[in-house]
Amino acid sequence: MFGLRALHYHGLLKQTKGYYGKYNAVFFNKNSYDVLFLGSSRAEMHYNTKLFDSLTGSNSFNLSLAGATPQIAFASLKTYLQLSKAPKHLIYEVDYHFLRYDNGEIKDFNNYFPYLSNVTLRNELSKIDPRMDHFYYDPFYSFPYTGFKNLSTSLHGWLNIPNQTDSHYYKGYLKESSRPSLGFTHLDTYYSFFHPNSRKYLDSIITLCKQNNTKITLVSSPIFGGGRIEIVNKTRIIGQIEQIAKINSIRYYDLSSLPFCSNRNLFVDNYHLNYLGANKFTPYFCSVFNNKIASVSLK
Repeated sequence: MFGLRALHYHGLLKQTKGYYGKYNAVFFNKNSYDVLFLGSSRAEMHYNTKLFDSLTGSNSFNLSLAGATPQIAFASLKTYLQLSKAPKHLIYEVDYHFLRYDNGEIKDFNNYFPYLSNVTLRNELSKIDPRMDHFYYDPFYSFPYTGFKNLSTSLHGWLNIPNQTDSHYYKGYLKESSRPSLGFTHLDTYYSFFHPNSRKYLDSIITLCKQNNTKITLVSSPIFGGGRIEIVNKTRIIGQIEQIAKINSIRYYDLSSLPFCSNRNLFVDNYHLNYLGANKFTPYFCSVFNNKIASVSLK
């Protein structure tokens, strides 16, 4: 089983494109990017790195991971900085509608298996899911959780055959072109707030950036309808994020309610832009980056 697992992981670590190419870049390679984007799938799908680089002259990478809470984002950034040069800028996507949850699960946790030999990553992920130590030490325990898709991806790596979704990724950005545009769905209203764990790890991300002389900027990217319908206390939660930014002498930009946020053709659901939406949002963000983030130093 140890031998089979080693063969399986080797196929995954050979990947240079697709989502495992991204994991390898984050947790396995040495990098020197000027700008990093960090957050959940929203950031992964909203910031087109190719377009961003062409409009800003930067060398960027989208470090965001599907389902990444502030705790997972912190673990990813901390692991990345072990091998890679600290970026000049980090753009952290604050999902203010999602801060109320203390998620004890790691989305697609089996994708992290080949990298659990990294003690920092394993320790941080084990704080969320204690099984991570068992997954690392016991292949009899981890193998049933591997999944056919994961095995198939490894085989593609061994045979040097592209995966079906490889072309959808570019420097960490995921081009969402397969799902239909947003339909008409019922929305339940709710209050958002900072769960203590979310606040703790947001503070940890800010502190880690300051320790590495990285300028961190907080951003909330587009939500369909600007979140005005479902989030009852949107103004209040944004005010709290602005206060956190002020305390830490950093900047926060709420870009969740841009004029095109009512266009259903640009969204796949209420919280995720498709590639058309990303191609509309990224140039707007580039103007913010060029005129307010990169060119202005906070005192």
